[in-house]
Amino acid sequence: MPETPEVETDDLREQIAEAHEELARKGVHWVEYVGLCAAFFAVFAAVSALRSGDLINEALIGQIKASDTWNEYQSARQKEHIYTVALDNLSDRGSKNGALVRSYRSQIVKEQSKEKPLAAEARKLEDESRAEVARHHAFEYAVALLQVAIALGAVAALARSRPAWYVSLAAGVVGVAFFLRGFV
Repeated sequence: MPETPEVETDDLREQIAEAHEELARKGVHWVEYVGLCAAFFAVFAAVSALRSGDLINEALIGQIKASDTWNEYQSARQKEHIYTVALDNLSDRGSKNGALVRSYRSQIVKEQSKEKPLAAEARKLEDESRAEVARHHAFEYAVALLQVAIALGAVAALARSRPAWYVSLAAGVVGVAFFLRGFV
């Protein structure tokens, strides 16, 4: 008895060759490209999924920074209000403490000078966050359409349906368009 089993592969090779010839006669050679298209779409889908996750994380961090900046803005406004109330109180009492009045006025000016730059920075961070969310959505749509394209390609290959493959290609092309849009 031989150590390894001997398998006759000649018959198997003939059957495979006959199957290829039959498919070629039937004009089903396009099925060979379905797998290639699916692989191509899968690469774009994988990159889109990674980029989508990165963008949403960056958008959340940007939104947190914007919220922190708005908190600083509110803090400056509250400090300004407190110093204004204290200054008004001194004025109402007829205080002669000029050093304290000057100190309160300088603190009011200091806090007022912080407000505009903080508000501008917070708005800028919010705008950047919104832009990242919009780009995130483009990549999300790309992933969804590319997954549909891959699934339709598999159905087309199994059912030998050329129209299904064309729909798969259309979905994939639109998915790649969303992929490219995500970088803009």
